[in-house]
Amino acid sequence: MLMLLGAGGLYAAGTAAGTQVTNEVTLSYTVGGISQTDIVGNDDDGFLVDNKVDFTVANNDGDQIAVTPGSTDQVTNWTLENTGNDAQYFTLAASNLTGGETVYSDADTADTSTPYTITYSTDGGSTYGAYSGAFELAVGASVLIKVAADIPGSITDGDVMNIQLEATATDSGGTAITATIGADNEDSVDIVLAEGAEVSAEGNTEFDGQFSAWGGYIAQSAALAATKGSCVIWDPVKESSNPKRIPGAVVRYAIQVANTGSQDATDVNVTDVLNANLTYGTTTPAPTAVARIVTESCDCTNPGATNGDSISESSGTVTAAFATVTASTTECAYFDVTIN
Repeated sequence: MLMLLGAGGLYAAGTAAGTQVTNEVTLSYTVGGISQTDIVGNDDDGFLVDNKVDFTVANNDGDQIAVTPGSTDQVTNWTLENTGNDAQYFTLAASNLTGGETVYSDADTADTSTPYTITYSTDGGSTYGAYSGAFELAVGASVLIKVAADIPGSITDGDVMNIQLEATATDSGGTAITATIGADNEDSVDIVLAEGAEVSAEGNTEFDGQFSAWGGYIAQSAALAATKGSCVIWDPVKESSNPKRIPGAVVRYAIQVANTGSQDATDVNVTDVLNANLTYGTTTPAPTAVARIVTESCDCTNPGATNGDSISESSGTVTAAFATVTASTTECAYFDVTIN
């Protein structure tokens, strides 16, 4: 186990546990106006200062960490500090919150994958080592902690995954310590669990030898939805005057792709396998076929100008290649077919 020394020194939390405190009194007096020899009284061995076990855990991120669904090893940052009056061993445990707890004003709605990977730094963040069990912190010392989690691919934009990091005061073997029961014994170092006073938030119960803090993640992703509609543009009988869907008529498909998420979606492709009763494009005397992608909500009979993305057809399969569908943007792919 590693002794972690901090700049706070041994007096960061008051007199060190195990310090022997002695005291003496001096009695002076006179007899018949003549000063007599002082009498000195003491309390023999005095008493030993008891062990005040006190520590804190804090999340350092200031907000949920933004993550993408399916991402791995996403890191949250924490600090554990020994504010007691003796060197103390600690263990760490990270877990998902059970659901609904609010952290940084965001309520928990989903869970990360487990188990977590925990690392910690004794040099202010320059290097991190793997957490493997109980470690010792000197009085006034602190460690920086990273908790890494994998984000499920099923998470959607706006999902909040709040987690907890809990430290437990233990002996060198990792067994939780307990407070000394009964009356004070001046000749021994009693254990007093003092952590968590006035901290009732984030699952803490004062004086139980454990201290937790909450942090978490928020998913930021694209949220795509596609809808398909059609309209008849021309037929060989009525041409453009109230055309009907008869053989030889031109039908225009309009496929709307909306991104209501907080992140852009890239390499978006929509494929449409045409019915065997349809032929891609038009032939004279029908109007020239439309095949374009437009940054707009679909307007089947009045499509706007192309945005540069492409539509292609091969062996009856139409592919609309949207390079990027920007967050909070709607685009429409238009293409014409002829009824056989």
